[in-house]
Amino acid sequence: MTTRTPQGVATAVTGGSAEPLRGLLQDALLAGDEYAAAGVLFTALDEGLTVEQALLDVIGPVQAEVGLGWAANRLTVAQEHVATAVNDRIIAALAHRSPPPRAARGRITVACVEGEWHALPARLLAETLRLRGWRVDFLGAQAPTPHLIAHLHQSGPDLVALSSSIPTRLPTAHAAITACQAAGVPVLAGGAAFGTDGRYARLLGADGW
Repeated sequence: MTTRTPQGVATAVTGGSAEPLRGLLQDALLAGDEYAAAGVLFTALDEGLTVEQALLDVIGPVQAEVGLGWAANRLTVAQEHVATAVNDRIIAALAHRSPPPRAARGRITVACVEGEWHALPARLLAETLRLRGWRVDFLGAQAPTPHLIAHLHQSGPDLVALSSSIPTRLPTAHAAITACQAAGVPVLAGGAAFGTDGRYARLLGADGW
């Protein structure tokens, strides 16, 4: 099947601004057109956009805007779910557009805290870290703390990155942070639940944000 590629992608890339690409991607996502959405990113890559730029400058901001649209009742739950699912599949495809690093800088576990089902921000982090040369174990959404700790003992990572988007998960995040540190692994906490400046990450004792 031929992927449809919207006009204006090449101009957007050569113009040096990701904003037009974000608009094209968001339009395709809200139309439920996975092929057009993928075409935006794949054409942009062919025109010189890097995979990391696609992840951080295009997909990430668009997904955040989709979340805001849902929170403000501008988008339905179904629209938000479709957009998230399409973005997730595009990220998976982009992950194979770059060769694996020859030597890992270290090993990092990335996971969402128990009860947190919004995994796309953590997925973006995991893929960006891989691009930068880290060996990443991505545990995905809703990682029960006992299983997370068992994984840390088994794999021995240098760092664990915990993600949470919903503030009601902060007590669970606190327990996970404490348990990871007790296992001897420093914790990086991220996500909207920890505040725009990471204040709750610091209050809960995370080593970084």
